Amino acid sequence: MADGTGGKLKSPACYNHAISEQNAFSQAVFQQYEREEWLLGTPYPDVSPGSHQDGPAGEGGRAGLRRRQAGDQGHPTRTSPQGATKTGRPARGAGPDSAADRPSTKSPTGRSPKVERRMTMSAERELFHFELELQYCGLVEVQLLRHKRRPPTKLSEMESQLSQLQDELKKAKEQLLSTEHSKRRALQEAEDARARAAAASAQLAAAARADRKQDVVEAMATIDELRVKLKASEEAEAQARALHEECKQQLEASRATIDSLLTDGSKLMDSFSLVVKELEESRAKVKALEEEITETSAAKAGERCNCSASASASEVAELRSELESTEARHQEERILSTVETQCAYELMDQIKMESDLRHGKLAAALESAKSEVIFLKASLFDKDSELRRALDANKKLQSETTRAGSTDHELKAQLQGALQEIGQLKLELQQYTSGRASTKATDADAAAAAAEAAKKGEMEAELRRLRVQAEQWRKAAETAMALLTVGKGGSNGKVVDRSESLEGGGGGGKYAGLWDELDDDAAARKNGNVLRRISGMWKK
Repeated sequence: MADGTGGKLKSPACYNHAISEQNAFSQAVFQQYEREEWLLGTPYPDVSPGSHQDGPAGEGGRAGLRRRQAGDQGHPTRTSPQGATKTGRPARGAGPDSAADRPSTKSPTGRSPKVERRMTMSAERELFHFELELQYCGLVEVQLLRHKRRPPTKLSEMESQLSQLQDELKKAKEQLLSTEHSKRRALQEAEDARARAAAASAQLAAAARADRKQDVVEAMATIDELRVKLKASEEAEAQARALHEECKQQLEASRATIDSLLTDGSKLMDSFSLVVKELEESRAKVKALEEEITETSAAKAGERCNCSASASASEVAELRSELESTEARHQEERILSTVETQCAYELMDQIKMESDLRHGKLAAALESAKSEVIFLKASLFDKDSELRRALDANKKLQSETTRAGSTDHELKAQLQGALQEIGQLKLELQQYTSGRASTKATDADAAAAAAEAAKKGEMEAELRRLRVQAEQWRKAAETAMALLTVGKGGSNGKVVDRSESLEGGGGGGKYAGLWDELDDDAAARKNGNVLRRISGMWKK
């Protein structure tokens, strides 16, 4: 579709795109407000479109924005930022019937339908840009007023309180970490102590068992050795006793031999005396015979001189020879008896000496054996006492082991108590931190309530001033709309310059250059440029 001048008319999709961009921009602005409200913790006054005429108790701008966004989904009549009192712009349909529903504004001079439609579309575009400009100006001004209205002292106090709360939270966290660290350290120390106690008890028990085993082994070895020595001493004593008995028997035998020898000697002496007596008798007989011979020889000398001289001489010679032989035999027997008696005495003395020597040796051996037996008995008694002491030490070690076990149980109980105390301290710390946080929160809430109560009056004054200013903007917009709808059109369907209407409405000539020489092709570009400039200024 083209107008009378040959220019092309834009489709309604351009306006819908501009409206969606404006809605996206408004939504981004309100999201930024929400982030600032969440960071500072104090709600800002609602500066969205539709909030100026509602007042403090009226409906918020976000609800109006949501209603407007919901209405833009079906492209209904667009509501102006200044409220429901502004004239609505009908939505453009896509079909040919939408042109019939559009209100036609006739100029006093009378224009063609194409020119009227072009003027109406230009007026609507001008109105859209004007509304967008007013919305941006209102948002910027309310933002500036809000920044002016925000007390810096309260913000600094809240920042200081926030920093103080952060410091206290950090301290509480550090204290909690230190408590956890001390708890872990106490647990580790308890585990180490328990391990050391278990190791010490195990080492003590092992050492005690080893000592007991070693003492018992040594005692048993000593007892066995003493038993062997005792048995050897008993055997030696038995041997000594047997030797003593043998020596006694030998002594008795030697005494019997001596007695027999003495009896034999006495018998020999008796026989020798008998022999001596017989020899004396034989000598007496010889002397008697000699006397008889002398007598007979003297008597019968004469008679038997010749005949018996030879016979008597032979008898005398025989008697002398018998006497000599008897004397010699007697002498030999005497010598033999003397030698035998002497030998018997010597043998008796030797046997007596040997028996005395052996008896002394046996007595010394017996005494040494008795002393050794006494020493072995004393050693055995000492070893028995050492064994008793080892058994007593074993009992003591067992009692110490039981005491160590009871001490271990006590340490476990103390550790459990320490863990319970740590848990109680942790609960108390949590209660203290929560109570402190709650008290600080209540203090902060009270301070915020006081600040809100102080700000409420300022906000009411600001809202009254904003109502007045919004009423002025509404009147200026209505004046501009009336001028756009009934004003004279320039060459090629250009709209009236809006600088005068903006000056009359209090907007000033700041944005007058944005609305000069708008046509169908430049409308969309102006829309995008204005949005980009608004977004750039908002970023700045």
